[in-house]
Amino acid sequence: MLKIVQTYINLHFTEFIIGILIFSIVVVIISIFYVIYSSTDEEVIKEKNIKNTNKIKKMKYTKQFLKGVDGIDLDLKGNKKTTK
Repeated sequence: MLKIVQTYINLHFTEFIIGILIFSIVVVIISIFYVIYSSTDEEVIKEKNIKNTNKIKKMKYTKQFLKGVDGIDLDLKGNKKTTK
C-alpha cells in the first residue's frame, strides 16, 4: 500500500505543486479583496479623525518656561516678537 502511494506521488508531484501554488494565489487574492471592500473599518477611521480635529487644546506653560523662551512664537501663528 505504501509503495502504491509513493509511486502515485512520484508520478503526479508537479500537479501537487501547481495545485498548492494556485490555491495559495487564490487565498491571497480573496484576502486582498476582503480588506479593500470591508466598509466598517473606514467608518471607524473617519469617526476617529473627526473627533481628533475638533478638539484643539491650548498648551499651558509655566512662568519660568515663558521667561526662557521670550521672543519665540509658541502658538506658531507667524506673529514674530522682536526683543531689543
